Amino acid sequence: MTYEQEFLKDFEEWLSTQVMVNEMAMGEAQKVADEDDDARAVDAVIRYESRLDAYKYLLGKFDNYKAQKGFHDLPEGLFGQREY
Repeated sequence: MTYEQEFLKDFEEWLSTQVMVNEMAMGEAQKVADEDDDARAVDAVIRYESRLDAYKYLLGKFDNYKAQKGFHDLPEGLFGQREY
């Protein structure tokens, strides 16, 4: 495997891990926000959601790359179609 291929593989795995971690953290922050009406928890939910959007967008670009689509093509099923 070339250096570039190894980098892309590792980066995609890291992104998938970040999606899982941020989904769990967002869920926990949402629980705190709902139970305690904590403004900091509400802010945390927003931050986690923003990160998830970015990570999922990048993973969609990996899907496009594998499907040999152009970089500027929008990823198919950007939010919610890919298994993480």
